[in-house]
Amino acid sequence: MTSKNLNISTRVMTLSITSIFVILVIGNTSPKATVYAHLSGPTLQQWVDKETGIKIQFAYKPEKPIADSPTELSFSVQNLTTGQHIKNFRASAVIINDFQRAFKFLNIPVVNGDFSLKYSFPDSGHNQILVSINKDSFGLALASFRVSVSAPFPPPDIVAKSIIVGVVMPAAIMTAILVLIKKKSGQLFIK
Repeated sequence: MTSKNLNISTRVMTLSITSIFVILVIGNTSPKATVYAHLSGPTLQQWVDKETGIKIQFAYKPEKPIADSPTELSFSVQNLTTGQHIKNFRASAVIINDFQRAFKFLNIPVVNGDFSLKYSFPDSGHNQILVSINKDSFGLALASFRVSVSAPFPPPDIVAKSIIVGVVMPAAIMTAILVLIKKKSGQLFIK
């Protein structure tokens, strides 16, 4: 290799390394998530009280909750006019399912107007979530949200066993019966 080719190779390598470094630095300095962002997404519901000037947003993950699987319920309490988070309050929630079973969560920790619960819905169906916001012994807001929960899917091995029991076993039994009938009548082999 000549010194001219070596010089060009060195410049290309330096430029490549510098470009990768710049891309990594720019890519890592942009925020991954807004720290106190308002909730968004396909599950977003909101409740507004114009009298008290409070808006409560609610969202949950996964988008389609399944019974007996964890679901994250997220809430954001904001000033209706400014959009700023309301701080220094206590939150409580009650989850009521179709069977009128109630599950209470009292004094949920609130951080800068946001709070969340991890909850496994015990049954499929519709659930109502009642949220109470209190500040200094006074009720600020009471909101209601709904979540539909699907029944859990059967495990794949149960589906496979069901196919074997429901299809393969009856076919094997019928084949055995036909073979026995043909054998008894002497017509086992057709010529």
